[in-house]
Amino acid sequence: MSGQARWFMPFVILLLLTVGCSYEEQSQSGEMPEMIKVKLDVPEKASLHEPTRLQVKLTQGDAPLSHADHVQFQIWNELDDPPSVSPEQGMMTADELENQGAITAKEAEEGHYEIQHTFEEPGTYVVQVHVTHGAMHSMPRARIVAE
Repeated sequence: MSGQARWFMPFVILLLLTVGCSYEEQSQSGEMPEMIKVKLDVPEKASLHEPTRLQVKLTQGDAPLSHADHVQFQIWNELDDPPSVSPEQGMMTADELENQGAITAKEAEEGHYEIQHTFEEPGTYVVQVHVTHGAMHSMPRARIVAE
């Protein structure tokens, strides 16, 4: 082996080890976080003029998800759907939802968020919760009959 090759080989080996280790670190940190699971807990019926508790349970993996970025409830009579969002507009922000009457939930216990809502008119209502945590967004719906 010539003098240049002896000097060059350890450098190549060191370079390969460095690149291999940094690739492994990148793939570990670039993993996708587990999806959030949203379980909307709404009673089938509500009494008029009395507060009704509406809850949502959030988990990520097997653990309760505390400190979600936004948890907001939208409630409307199913006969009066809220204005839809155009594809160009994209997803509504938390402020836009609030401007349309969405109610921000408070964390009652670890991973459980809730609001109290009083139905003033009889009818069937749609309850949609908007949960945002990082880049994930979930919007499950349920129906409740107020009488």
